Amino acid sequence: MPSSLKRWSATVFCTLGLALSLHLALLKFYALPCIGPGGCHSIIHSGYGSVFGLPVGLFGAVMWAAAIAIPDRTKRSALLLLLAAGSVVFMCIQFLVLRGFCLYCTAHAVTSWVAFALHGQNPHRSALLAGVALAVGGFGLARARAESQVAATIAIPNGRTPLAAAPAGVTWLGPLAPRSPALVVSLNCAACLDLLRELARYRYTNVRSGPALFFKVTDENRELTTTFVAAVLAQPGPKREAFLAVTTLLLTVEDQALSSPAIAATQLSSFFPGAAAQREPAERLLKAQTETLHAAKLSDTTPLLAPIGGQARAFFKTEELFR
Repeated sequence: MPSSLKRWSATVFCTLGLALSLHLALLKFYALPCIGPGGCHSIIHSGYGSVFGLPVGLFGAVMWAAAIAIPDRTKRSALLLLLAAGSVVFMCIQFLVLRGFCLYCTAHAVTSWVAFALHGQNPHRSALLAGVALAVGGFGLARARAESQVAATIAIPNGRTPLAAAPAGVTWLGPLAPRSPALVVSLNCAACLDLLRELARYRYTNVRSGPALFFKVTDENRELTTTFVAAVLAQPGPKREAFLAVTTLLLTVEDQALSSPAIAATQLSSFFPGAAAQREPAERLLKAQTETLHAAKLSDTTPLLAPIGGQARAFFKTEELFR
């Protein structure tokens, strides 16, 4: 292969590597679903999708950018070796631990291996701008697609969602204020668990009110949701602290919650043996919530912010839950 062709090949694969890493980081940061086949969403939003609170893809993007910008062959080779070796680790996690398939993660792994094979070639600096442009463009498409799907599946009578005022909503994050919204979550939803993680880290010092909390129950997550609610009800003291404590322990079995909610329910119940006594009240509460959500004609989309008035939204900031 001519050296000029090798260099352009290195440029193309470094561009793809940077674009894929940055795109996955943006999807993780904004809790967006992937476009395309496979279980990309559950993979990147698992507990392995972030390190020190930052998306794994962000670290990959920094290394790709450095590999493109640094002219020294030895340093570039070391960076590409790290990316290739890291992709092997994450492929093992994807297939052996999470037992899923992420098209973008797999494409990134193949890209990193090819780029390492071409490590002797110095890629064109244009790969930096091209990679960022591809990542941002893909992110824009993913967000537009997700927003259109949400808008098409959420039906709200007269543009009004009075969930916060419904008796079935629980006020575990604080009493309701006049403009408090409702928050609908599902305990086997990757984006919901990410949101719950944010709530567990949220500073509540000056926060008095909160949203009305609803749990979306399905046949798959029924046991986990019932166990979770029962565990909160069984805890003494303020419910906000109880909710956050149970949430923190739920997040320790996050991978099971996404892949096998029934197993996660068993593990969670072992942390809270007193929850068994609150199982019936939990079931009654969840039944009332299910009936309320059905009457509101909301879709299965979660997490969902449902304000007192206006359109329900799937994308929002944590601060918007507290009024």
